[in-house]
Amino acid sequence: MSLFVPVYKLHSFPRHEPEALFYMARLEKLVQEVKGIDKSHSHTFYLLMWIIQGSGSHTIDFRTYPVAPNQLYFLTPGQVHSWNLSADARGYNLFFDANFFRSRYGNRLQQYPFYHSHQHQPLLEVADQQPVFSNLLTYAYDEYEQRRPNRTEVFLSYLHIVLETANRLYNQQWVGQDAHLYDRIRAYEELIEHQFLMVREVSTYADQLHLTPNYLNHICKKVVGKTASQLLHERIVIEIQRLLTHTTQSVKEIGFQLGFDDPSYFVRFFKKHTGQTPAEFRQSLLVDR
Repeated sequence: MSLFVPVYKLHSFPRHEPEALFYMARLEKLVQEVKGIDKSHSHTFYLLMWIIQGSGSHTIDFRTYPVAPNQLYFLTPGQVHSWNLSADARGYNLFFDANFFRSRYGNRLQQYPFYHSHQHQPLLEVADQQPVFSNLLTYAYDEYEQRRPNRTEVFLSYLHIVLETANRLYNQQWVGQDAHLYDRIRAYEELIEHQFLMVREVSTYADQLHLTPNYLNHICKKVVGKTASQLLHERIVIEIQRLLTHTTQSVKEIGFQLGFDDPSYFVRFFKKHTGQTPAEFRQSLLVDR
């Protein structure tokens, strides 16, 4: 059986306009119109998923979250997810290309922790602010559907307000943390995201951040309770799991692709961090299916 995971682009979806860098649909309609959308897949774009009602589970990069009303999920390009939702599930899915947001707001997209930190849940539980998000996303969907003059600009404004409102709520859990230290962690994770296939030394990342390795390690321990090496290794493990799950490459091929010249070390590295060998991890996936 094939383990290949589909990669969706914006033009993969019904009625998407070829030149548009954004797309929005009702969750319940998306499930009906795009066969297999609930199965494991990834995207080339950013995603917001707003749950109005329903239950079930949502798995993102091998972590599963219970679905409930008034949840906002965030996914970045390349992340793999799937879901199992109840028949009464309702909500909205909003997709956008990074350049759509950058066109007006520069690098602000990189500053949202729910999009650019593997140490944070890609999920916001909304309680008192439920009417705010419900209204904003309803207005955004109406703007998307009606196609009135200057729709692109207005839709981008709604998206910006949603993300800024979400960011305020999300950051409440970080009250007391030094903001500048947290910014350093996000900068470190961004470097990892772009360089982990080639750069495996914490000292190299520290140099790029104009920090000493010891101070980078201190920041990581203080802010997220993990060493700098742990953050790097966790990102590598996620990539290994993605490839084991969603490609038919051999364990040896995956190891070489990710820069492990010694196959036995690759197996030891993965088992140290997951408790399973790569072969055992892949076999467990087949059994589960």
